[in-house]
Amino acid sequence: MVRIKEHEFDVIVADLDLPDSSGIETALQICRSVVKVPLIVLTEIDDEKIELGALKAGAQDYLVKGRLQPDSIWKAIRHSIERKQMDWQLRKARRRLRILHDTASKLEICTMKKNAFQLAIDSVKKLLPDTMCLIFSEKKGIITVIAASPELSDRIGNETSLNVGLAGMAFSEKRTFQFKSHDDIPLIDAENETFKSGISIPIGSGAVFQCVSNEPDAFTNDDTNMLEMLAGHLTGTVDRISLERKLRNLAIHDPLTGAFNRNFFQIALNREKLRAQRYNSSIGFLMIDIDNFKEINDLHGHMNGDKILREVAAYLAESIRETDYLIRYGGDEFLMILIETGQTAALVRERIIEGSKLAEKTIRLIGSPVTLSIGHSHWDSESGVSIRESLAEADSKMYEHKRSK
Repeated sequence: MVRIKEHEFDVIVADLDLPDSSGIETALQICRSVVKVPLIVLTEIDDEKIELGALKAGAQDYLVKGRLQPDSIWKAIRHSIERKQMDWQLRKARRRLRILHDTASKLEICTMKKNAFQLAIDSVKKLLPDTMCLIFSEKKGIITVIAASPELSDRIGNETSLNVGLAGMAFSEKRTFQFKSHDDIPLIDAENETFKSGISIPIGSGAVFQCVSNEPDAFTNDDTNMLEMLAGHLTGTVDRISLERKLRNLAIHDPLTGAFNRNFFQIALNREKLRAQRYNSSIGFLMIDIDNFKEINDLHGHMNGDKILREVAAYLAESIRETDYLIRYGGDEFLMILIETGQTAALVRERIIEGSKLAEKTIRLIGSPVTLSIGHSHWDSESGVSIRESLAEADSKMYEHKRSK
C-alpha cells in the first residue's frame, strides 16, 4: 500500500490479500489512495459476494485466476483504463455543473457588478484551480482591468489600447477568442507577456472576462464551453444590474437636466436631517430661479429654453461638491442642499452669482446672458426652527433678490 501512494501508475492489478490489508478493505484502501487510477482485482477467490463487494469498493474489474483466457488480462486492463477515464470525466463534469449551478444561483441575487465579477472569478478558481482571471471594461477605446484573481491584483487599474491583445479583440468582435501559445497572442510586446495560453469572452457589450495560464495549451474545448456558460450567467447578471441602476436613476433624476428630481427631494432631506442631528452639523440651502425664463421661452423657443435649463444645471453642479445635492425643484427653479455647510451657504451663493461661465455659455445660445436669483438659509437641530421654515427663508430671500434687480 505504501508503494501505491509513493508512485504513479496507469493501472493497478492486485490481489485482495496483501501484507498490510486483506479482503474488501484492500480494494477500498487502494481506490481511496489513487482515485484516478483503475484497480483490477486478480485473485484465486471465486466468490460472487466478494466480487460484488470489490466492485462496489471501486474496482473496475474482478478476475479469477483459474478462469483467465490468455488475452483476458490485457483486454481487462485496456477496458478498465477507458472506463476509469470516462468515469473520472463524468465526475468532473458533474462537479463543474454543481459549481456553475451554485454560482448562477448566487449571481441571481447579486446587486453590485463588482460582487458579480468576484463571484465569477471565485467560481473559475474552483473549476480550473491553476487558472488566473482578469476582467476588463472599455471606455473611449481604452480597456481597463477592473477585477482580477489574487495573483493578478496588481494589474487592477492597468489600461491598454482597444486594438492590443485578446481582450481588445473580444471587445471589438463581441466573440470568444482562445490562444494556445505565445504565437497566438496579438500583442505588440508579446515576448514580455508571461501568459502562455488563455481565453477571452465578452460579457455583454461593456466587459470582457479573460482566463489565462502560464502553461501553453492549458485549456480544452470543454473548458472553453464551460467558461462560456459561466460568462452567459455573468452577462445576464451584469445586464440586470445595469437595468436596475438605470431604472433607479430614472426614478430619482430629472431626464432633461440630470439633476435630482422632486421625488428624491424628501429622501435627501430626511437623510441629511438625520446626519445633521447625529453629528451636530448644519445644512445649507440655496433656492435658485432663472430670471425671465418665460420670456426666454417666448422669444427663443422651448428647445432653446431646454438648452438653457441644461446649461444652468451643469453650471450649478460644477459649483458644489459631489456630496451635495442639486434638485430641479420646479420648472425653472433649482434647490441646492449643502451638507455640513451652514453659514457658508452665503459664500457659495456669491460664488455662483459672480461666476462668468454661465453668462458666456448662454450668450452663445441666445445672444444675451442668463442671470440667476438666489436665496440662502441654513438649518441645524439647535436653531429652533424647522427645515420647512429654513426652506421658506431661502425661497423668500430668492424673491427679494429677484425684486432688487
